[in-house]
Amino acid sequence: MVRPKPQSVDRATALRYMGAAGWQPDAASTALLDNAEQQLMKTATPRAVWRRLPGTALPLQNRGHDLERHLKGCDEVLVMAATLGSEVDTLLRRMELTDIALAATTDAMASVLLEQVCDALEEELRAELLKSGRYLTGRFAPGYGDCPLELNDEICLAADSVRGCGVAVTEQHLLAPRKSTTALLGIADHPVTGTLAGCSTCHLQETCAFRKKGTTCFSQK
Repeated sequence: MVRPKPQSVDRATALRYMGAAGWQPDAASTALLDNAEQQLMKTATPRAVWRRLPGTALPLQNRGHDLERHLKGCDEVLVMAATLGSEVDTLLRRMELTDIALAATTDAMASVLLEQVCDALEEELRAELLKSGRYLTGRFAPGYGDCPLELNDEICLAADSVRGCGVAVTEQHLLAPRKSTTALLGIADHPVTGTLAGCSTCHLQETCAFRKKGTTCFSQK
């Protein structure tokens, strides 16, 4: 399903992704950001698919303590896959061959744009479920905390992501197109928030750029 495109990219968050939190861009940097955003917004075609399932429909056992805590008290799950489309991959590859600075800027903006698309979809689903007295946790994606990337395979299969939004899974359990994501959300008959994954079990603990700066990715939300 094609999703509405946000009016603009959250530039402050994009700058944080680029390691420039709180920085005030000069004229040249602003022009670079404007160029990246313009080309990205012209190219991106956000699409998403989701499906509501019983909590026992997916093999979620032994998929990590973080995911188990996130879904505690939930009797249903909602699986989601979303993408900005393969055209964004093509745009980024072209930029990487001609202008590295523009490519890096557009890449960061694309990551933020994808999050904005997912945020909007999540809020719509949350509001719809609330009409029937059901509550939704936040999103939890494979690769967070100690949840293995292999779960991408089951999520995409359950959501029928290839036909639904064009998202496939590689042999390494990564997603294609590149600017794509999956998520699991818990559904319950009482308010639930889920549990954010912690740094202690994150796969990127040793190489995390945020931790090197003395912060975490959760503080960037």
